[in-house]
Amino acid sequence: PPAECSPGAFAATPGLSQCERCKPGTTSGAGSVSCDECTAGTYATNPGQGECTLCPNPLSSGRCDVTCSICKEGYYLKDSSADPDDIFKNPTKYCKDCPPNAECSRNTTVATMRVSRDFWRGSSRTTELYRCYDSDACRGSTKGSASSRRRLEVEGDDEGAEPEPEPEPEPEPE
Repeated sequence: PPAECSPGAFAATPGLSQCERCKPGTTSGAGSVSCDECTAGTYATNPGQGECTLCPNPLSSGRCDVTCSICKEGYYLKDSSADPDDIFKNPTKYCKDCPPNAECSRNTTVATMRVSRDFWRGSSRTTELYRCYDSDACRGSTKGSASSRRRLEVEGDDEGAEPEPEPEPEPEPE
């Protein structure tokens, strides 16, 4: 029979009397004959790790990852060119709260941030959102709509623009 292996190791070959350590990004329970991938939101840096480690807040990971270097749902990655080790060491420097009226699923960056209906932004490089006052011209980018892309092309890059003020309510007739 295969050897009785400790967590983080396995004996997959019948008759194998020696245990092998699981690769980074995987783990196993005691007596396993194979290793399991770490699930999204967990990681295993070292070979032979007995269990996957939960990512620190506000980080997440993909399946079978050896570190946490993406932001979890509700956050966006401020600098997508950042080194994964730096992101892991300084998560709050890189993962920022999703702005109001935006949608940030797991692994969102500034460029991939989705904008709620009736809002727009000047470019995919900014998190500054603006309310739409002409709903036919601006339908949000919830599904990457063509109207939002046209709006960006027509408007150009409004990265430094100020949000439009809310319209004043009409005075009541006396």
